[in-house]
Amino acid sequence: MNGMSRFFQVVGLAWAGLLWAAPAHAQSACVDDPVRAHELRVLDEIQITELMERFEVVAAPQRLHLMLASLVAAAPRLRSGPAVHLLAYEDADLNAYAADHGMVILTSAMWSMKENLSDDELAAVMAHELAHIEGHDSLVEACTNLQRLKPQPLRIEEARDRMALEMFNPRSPLARAAQQMLHAQEHAADIRAIELLRSVGRNPQAMVSVLAKIHGTAPSALNLLMGTTHPELRARLEKAQAAADAVPGPDPFSP
Repeated sequence: MNGMSRFFQVVGLAWAGLLWAAPAHAQSACVDDPVRAHELRVLDEIQITELMERFEVVAAPQRLHLMLASLVAAAPRLRSGPAVHLLAYEDADLNAYAADHGMVILTSAMWSMKENLSDDELAAVMAHELAHIEGHDSLVEACTNLQRLKPQPLRIEEARDRMALEMFNPRSPLARAAQQMLHAQEHAADIRAIELLRSVGRNPQAMVSVLAKIHGTAPSALNLLMGTTHPELRARLEKAQAAADAVPGPDPFSP
C-alpha cells in the first residue's frame, strides 16, 4: 500500500520498503533510534493534517471500529504497542493508509453501498494496514533510504524526496531496488492480513476478493503509478490465494 502506508494509493505518505542489502547492524540501529522514529512521526502527522484539510473528516461506522479493535487484540505486537486509531474522510476513491505510530485511515468509499464490500473484506483492508504498522514498515523504508543514499547525512524527508525522484527513472538501480522492496512488502502485508483474518474467525479468502475488487476498478489519477509501487495484480492474487488456501501454522508474531 503507499503514501503513509499503502494499500491502494500510490502517492501515499511515504514510499514503502523492505530491508535492502544494507548492513544489518546499521539498519537495526536506525530502526531502533527514537530520534528517527520521532522524525518520521512528525512527517506523517504533517501529511495527515494536510490530508484532513483537503477532505471532510467523517465518522466511520461503529462496526469498523469494533473490527479494528478485534484485529489489534489478536496481534500481540499491536496489542502491546501504542494505541491504534481509525480515521476516515469523505472521498469516492477506494483508499487506505497506515502510519507507524498507530493510525489507520480509510476513505468513505470503503463502506459505501456502491462499492458493497463485505465486512470480511473491510476487515481484510484494515488487517493489511495493521500489518504495515506491526512491522514498522514506514520506518524500515525510511532507514533503508538513508542507507542507500550514504554517505550523505540526510534527514528522512530529504532521503524520501531523493528516492521519489529516482522512481521516475526506469534505468535507476535505486528505483529497481525500491520497487522490488515495495512489492515484497505488499505481498508480506497481504499474507500477514490473512493470518489476522483467521485469528479473529473471518474468511481469509476476503483478502483475495477485496484485492480483485479494488484493483479491478477504474484507476484514479492518483493511481497512475500503481505499477511502480504495487506488485503486478495477478502475482499478488496468486500469492494471496496460496496463503488463504494454506494450512495455518503458528503465529510468527507471537512472543
